[in-house]
Amino acid sequence: MADTTKPRLTLPEAVSRKLDKRPDGSIFTRDIKTIYSLMIICLNLQEKPKSKSSGSISLGFLNKQYPFSFSVHEAITTMANLSLNIESSATSTTVSYSIKPDLAVSLLRTFMSAKLIHTPADRTRSVPKDKVLLQPTPKGVAIVQTYCKVNGIKLSSATANPGFTACPSIIRSDFNTMDLFLFERSSITGNIIYSEYFVHLLFTRFLGQTPNVWSPTNPPDEIPTLDHRLQMDDEFDFSNFTNHQFTLTAIQNGVIPGRDQQLVDDKKKLGFSKKTAKRESPFSHSFFTNPDSDSHVQYYVSDKGVRLHQNYKFEGNVTVKYCFSSKSAWQWLMDCTDIMYMSDATNIFYLFYKYGLIEPIILPPSTSTSKKFLTPSKTAFYVPSRRGYDICHWSGGNQTPLTVAFGDEIVTETHGMTLSNEAVIADNQSSSSSEEGSKSDSCRLDLSQITIKTVLSDPGMRYLFRLHLEHEYCAENLDVYMEIRQFSKKMTILRSVMDMQQTTSEANSSKDAARVKQPSQKVIVRFINECLGLAYRVYSSYIAIGATYQLNIDHRLREKITDAVLHATSPFKARFDDVTRPISVALPQSPEKAHCKESPITSPLDPIPTLSNGPATSVKSPRMINNKNLVIEIPTVDIKPQTASTPTKAEMNKSLTLLHKLYPLFDEVGSQISKMLENDSFPKFLRSETLRGALGVS
Repeated sequence: MADTTKPRLTLPEAVSRKLDKRPDGSIFTRDIKTIYSLMIICLNLQEKPKSKSSGSISLGFLNKQYPFSFSVHEAITTMANLSLNIESSATSTTVSYSIKPDLAVSLLRTFMSAKLIHTPADRTRSVPKDKVLLQPTPKGVAIVQTYCKVNGIKLSSATANPGFTACPSIIRSDFNTMDLFLFERSSITGNIIYSEYFVHLLFTRFLGQTPNVWSPTNPPDEIPTLDHRLQMDDEFDFSNFTNHQFTLTAIQNGVIPGRDQQLVDDKKKLGFSKKTAKRESPFSHSFFTNPDSDSHVQYYVSDKGVRLHQNYKFEGNVTVKYCFSSKSAWQWLMDCTDIMYMSDATNIFYLFYKYGLIEPIILPPSTSTSKKFLTPSKTAFYVPSRRGYDICHWSGGNQTPLTVAFGDEIVTETHGMTLSNEAVIADNQSSSSSEEGSKSDSCRLDLSQITIKTVLSDPGMRYLFRLHLEHEYCAENLDVYMEIRQFSKKMTILRSVMDMQQTTSEANSSKDAARVKQPSQKVIVRFINECLGLAYRVYSSYIAIGATYQLNIDHRLREKITDAVLHATSPFKARFDDVTRPISVALPQSPEKAHCKESPITSPLDPIPTLSNGPATSVKSPRMINNKNLVIEIPTVDIKPQTASTPTKAEMNKSLTLLHKLYPLFDEVGSQISKMLENDSFPKFLRSETLRGALGVS
C-alpha cells in the first residue's frame, strides 16, 4: 500500500548572531525563558541521578545526592548545542541554539538571579559556582511547563507517545507547585505592559486571599495537586498570562469532549487519578521561608500572598497589625512571577506605591522614607493603604492600615483612620490627597462601562477575559487574535524600514547610497525573519490541520493559507539565511531573535523611571515599564517584491511575496476571531463569575 502520509512542514529559520535586548541592555525575557527551558529539557534531569557527576557531590565519606540536579559544567556543555525537535501531526519545528561558554556562564548567572535555579546544598547562595550542584526552582519548573504547553510538547512521558518530544520528568514531580503569574510584554521592546487596573489585580494576588502571617510554627504551605498543575492552562500570552487571585480550579468531575478527554487519557498513561493525595514541597522549611532569611528562594506557591509580620512594634510603642518589608515584597515578585530582573520587580513595587496601594512606615526601626526611590531591604517596612485594603479580598470587612497602641489604650480617628496616621505613614499622594481620594474609584468598573474594545485594549481586562476563556476551553481564540495583532505591527514596521531605505537611497548620491544600503538591508532581513517566524508560529499552532490549538475558521481560508505556506516558492521550503557572517547563536522557532553578547544582571538600585499618568478614564491606557507608549496604527500593508539582482535579494523576494500573501489572509482570520469573541465569548464573559467576582457584583 502506498504511503499516504503527508510530509510535515519544517521551518529552518534564519541564524542570528545576537539575542534581542531591551532599551536598558538586558536580554528579552522571552529569550531567557526559551533558552532556560531548552536547557532543562535537553539536560534530561532525573529524580535519581544516574552518576556522581550529574547528581551527587562527594564530601569525603559522604555522598549527597539531590533530585533533578546538574553541574555548571553540564549546563555549559548542554548549551553549546541546544536542539529540540517538536513534532505534531502537521508540522515539525526544530529549535536550536549554539551558545559559547562565556555567554553560557553569563546566562547561568541570569537564571540564578531570576530565581529559576538554586543550589540545594547551600540555599542562601545567590551565584552559581563550579562543583556546586544546581537545581530548578518551582518558578523554573513552571517556566518549563509553560514552554512545553505553548509549543505543543506532550505532558505525558516519552514512552507513552513514542516519536514525540515529551515534557521533562520534573514536570510530573513535587517540584511542580507554582501557579506562576506571567506578565504581558511588548514584542518590540520587551518591556512589561501594564494599566492601573491590571496593577490592582496584581496587588490583589500579591496580598493573597487572607493575611499570610509568617511564624516558625506554621505548617508547610499547601501546594496544588499534580492534577491541578497538569490541567492548568493559565499562561496569559499577550505575551502570555495567568492564574492569580482569580486562578482556575481543577476540573472536578465529568469529561469535556475533545481536549479534556485527551487530558484524561494522558493521566491514565501516567498512572495517577484526579484524587491525587496532598503533596509537600521539597522547598518547605521553617528557616528558608522566613521573610527575614537570606534564602535564595522562599516561595513555592503564589496564591498565599506575601509573608507578613503581625503586631510589629515600632518606636513610640506603635504596633502595626500587618506589615511587610520591601525585601519580602521583592522576594514574592521574583519567586512568584515571571519577572527575570531585579529592577523589574522594583519597578512593579514602585507601581504599588505610585497608585496608592501601599504606604511606607517612617518610624524606627523602619528605614522607609517618603521618597519615591524604593529598594529591597529587610528593614524598610510598608503597609497596605486604605485603598489597598479596599481592593484586596481579605475577609473581615473594612481594615485599618495601622493599629496604634499607647500602652493598653487604642486610639482611632474618625473615618476609620488611625490617630497618628500622618506621623506613622508617609503620604505618597503629594498635596492632592483629597483629589486622589476622589480618583480612588477610577479603576472600579461597572458592567455598563465594559465593551469588547475595553477588554481587548486594557491588560487587566484582557487578563480577566482570558481566565474566563480558560473556563470555556477556548483561550486560543484570544491568543491567536493577539498574535495576529503582533504580526500586523511587525509588518508595519517592516514596511516603514523598507520605505526608509528607499527614501535614503533616492536622496543620497550613488556613493553614499552604497554606504548606507548594506546596514539597511540587514535590518530588513532581520524584520523579514521575525515576520516569517511569527507567521509560521500562527500557522503551525492555530491554522494547520492537526495543530495543537486548531481554530474553528472557514475551511476556504484555511486552505488559502496552507497553499501559500506550502507553495513551491515559499521560503519555508528552503533555508533563508541572514546576510551576516556565520554565527554562534542559532534561533529557529521563536519569531523574534536577535541581539545580545552577554547577559548583564540589572541592579535593583537602578533609578525608577518616570511613569506618566494615563488619561483620567475608568480604564487607563496600557503602558510599558521603562518605555513611552508605543502605539502603532496598522494601515494596509502593501509590500511589493523588489527586483532580484543578487542571491540575497532573490531570497528576500520569496519571503516578501509570502508575507504579502499572508498579511490579508491573517487579517481575515483576525476578523473572524474578533467577531467570534464579540458575539459569543464576550456576552458570556459579562455574566461570568470571573468578571463579577473581580467587580464585586453579585
